[in-house]
Amino acid sequence: MGDGDFIISVHSFFQQTPSYECIELLEEASLISISFQDLQAMYHRHVEFNVVGRVLTEKYYGLSEERLIHLRMQTARERYASLLAAHPAVFQRASLKQIASYLGIPPETLSRLRAIR
Repeated sequence: MGDGDFIISVHSFFQQTPSYECIELLEEASLISISFQDLQAMYHRHVEFNVVGRVLTEKYYGLSEERLIHLRMQTARERYASLLAAHPAVFQRASLKQIASYLGIPPETLSRLRAIR
């Protein structure tokens, strides 16, 4: 995710269970957090905020599904090209090992794909 985005382990947060994943910052950042209980209280106190919550949930659920589709249906080369086209700055901000992990490929495969460009 980039500047100004929301980052959440959806299943863990909404089910209030331990997460299967961890969220790692690639650089220094300022974070704002909210607990599940505080979010629920905000929904009750400010009914209009339910719309904001729904819109954000729809946006990030869509992004999550798009990522899963890419992982299942695209080749490594296609995933690499998509990431490069959509988020070129990530190649200056993340290590090749992190990018390879995100793409679901070994670092050696990423190196070969970068050499082909």
